[in-house]
Amino acid sequence: MRNVLYARFLLIKRYMLKMIFWMIMPLMAAIVITLLVNRTSDDFKVPAALVIHEESAETEMMIEGFKDSRFIDVQVFSGIRQQDALRKLEQYQFDSVFIFTEGFSEKLKNGQRRNLLESYYTDRSLYYEPSKELIASLVQEQIGVHTTVDNILKLEEDLNGGMTLASEKIVDERKRIETETNLVEQIFYFLGEHTQDKDERILNPWTVWAYFTFAVTIFIFDFVTRETMSTASSRFYYMKYSFTYFMIVSFTALTGMMLFFDMITYVIINNFLQADISLLSLLLFRLAVNGIAFFLAYLMKSEMKLYQTAIGLTVILLALDLVIIFTGLDIITMLHPVVNFTEDRHNILWIVILLIITFIWIRRDKLA
Repeated sequence: MRNVLYARFLLIKRYMLKMIFWMIMPLMAAIVITLLVNRTSDDFKVPAALVIHEESAETEMMIEGFKDSRFIDVQVFSGIRQQDALRKLEQYQFDSVFIFTEGFSEKLKNGQRRNLLESYYTDRSLYYEPSKELIASLVQEQIGVHTTVDNILKLEEDLNGGMTLASEKIVDERKRIETETNLVEQIFYFLGEHTQDKDERILNPWTVWAYFTFAVTIFIFDFVTRETMSTASSRFYYMKYSFTYFMIVSFTALTGMMLFFDMITYVIINNFLQADISLLSLLLFRLAVNGIAFFLAYLMKSEMKLYQTAIGLTVILLALDLVIIFTGLDIITMLHPVVNFTEDRHNILWIVILLIITFIWIRRDKLA
């Protein structure tokens, strides 16, 4: 075993720096692309302005609702700066302006739904209607809060002949129930299984890492193509170890080295980019990708064809990812190593397929 490993080291020593670079490149790409996409996504938010003439809990709720929106970049003005906001709207610096006049909170508490605020937009306003719908939903939510408080206080007065509950306590209890029951989160059932619709970021760093890893791993295994097509493989007929055994040891050693870098990747992405994945999924993905890369490299007749195949397969997987998004076909999902990994599923099917291919390959070598 030691001699085989030493022979492997001698053969790839000149390519070692290049291989290490390819191993860390997916992590570098995941960090750069994820930070770039998630940071620049804020630049595509639509600018809007809120003018507040009367500060209250209701107007604070409106401001927070706008700030939580994914498509609106809100800027808040006090009432005395109303003309500044309207001037910027005329200069097309805002898509729309919403003015909360005095008495807004009182109107909400009275259940008034019309003429609650003033709104302004221009002929270039694209998101005025969605912004107006957002305000309508926030107003409806706040009216619901006041209606709940009024109904509970009236019910208590009818039953006990007096009111001992404070409005603030009722509102706090309502918020607690909403938080615990998570009414906004949807649960869907498919064929007896249920998954929860989560609020995910625009780009998952593990997705970037997985696609780059798939292509790069095939590049790294170019030594298999190079050594299989060279005359060096014929020398193993006169040696103690077969060429197949030599390749299996090489595959195992290289996989162990890659797993070391994968653990570093796991720690960095999990802690720095706040994206978690199970270690078992990571392990099985690495084994599946390495197995695919090894047998592709073994079958290819030249390194250039191997590189072209790596790029082509990566593009195909990206296209199939879009097909899965729009169709949800289970058969494609089961055979897609990257989707299985990013969805924290185990690539068991690919492991089984590769084990069968490995058994046939070793068996054929013994018969030969």
